[in-house]
Amino acid sequence: MTAKTPKGLSHCSQLVHDHDHDRWLTMLFANADDREALAALYAFNHEVAKTRETVSEPILGEIRLEWWREAIEGLYQGAVRRHPVTEALASAMEARTLPQTEFEAIIDGRLSDLYDTNPKSFDDLLDYADKTGGTVSRLAARICGVEDDPLLHAASAIGRAWALTGLLRALGFQAAMRRTMLPDESLDKAGISKETLFKGEFSPELIPVINNLVETAQAALDEARTVRPLITPQQRSPFLLAVTARSYLKRLEQSGGDPFATDFSRGATRRQLKLLWSALRKTF
Repeated sequence: MTAKTPKGLSHCSQLVHDHDHDRWLTMLFANADDREALAALYAFNHEVAKTRETVSEPILGEIRLEWWREAIEGLYQGAVRRHPVTEALASAMEARTLPQTEFEAIIDGRLSDLYDTNPKSFDDLLDYADKTGGTVSRLAARICGVEDDPLLHAASAIGRAWALTGLLRALGFQAAMRRTMLPDESLDKAGISKETLFKGEFSPELIPVINNLVETAQAALDEARTVRPLITPQQRSPFLLAVTARSYLKRLEQSGGDPFATDFSRGATRRQLKLLWSALRKTF
């Protein structure tokens, strides 16, 4: 089932619809006043996340990310660069307090994408997940009116889980490009060489590595669930990403825990129905 592209979307909403569809679906459950601000945030995230795929050399990627860093700095100084995403972010910031440091953290996290080096330790991987996923969800929660630390922390936890789930979904794709985000310490402990991984071979030794990622993501989602009674309908949109993360993790489980053999694109309609059901039940 292929969803039709809605008519009349803004530049940012169209970007998110086309390239970050899972987040776009959660946007539909936000207040109308917050949707374009969320679209601006998610479009910014897409712009910096795609850097690796749009440049031929790491130095060019650094230049691109520096452009975005200066663009963000300019927004806080009242200087808006001519770009549809920066202009939309400027509008989003007019009525909301969005820390500059959190936008910069997203950019910092994407610097490591430019090089064929994976995290050294599991803690390094979590730091990457928190910057590239947790910070995005935290900013989204702020846009939807979240100010209390427990709720912001829960949003960050969902973002961490989303980033780890994305790593599992992309494992085969990255391996085919001779890349991986699995930490050296995890691979060494399991006795797995990168060359074996790059061949797309799923060996029994990889099971504890995958299980650790899944369990860490699940733990973050479970932690976030504890704040459900505190979340208002206006604030719910960013938290609904947890529903989709659980759906992807469930599909991985149903495929025997082998991310190379899991078709994560299947079940899109079921994921959408779960998202709708969770929104109606005011849960995630």
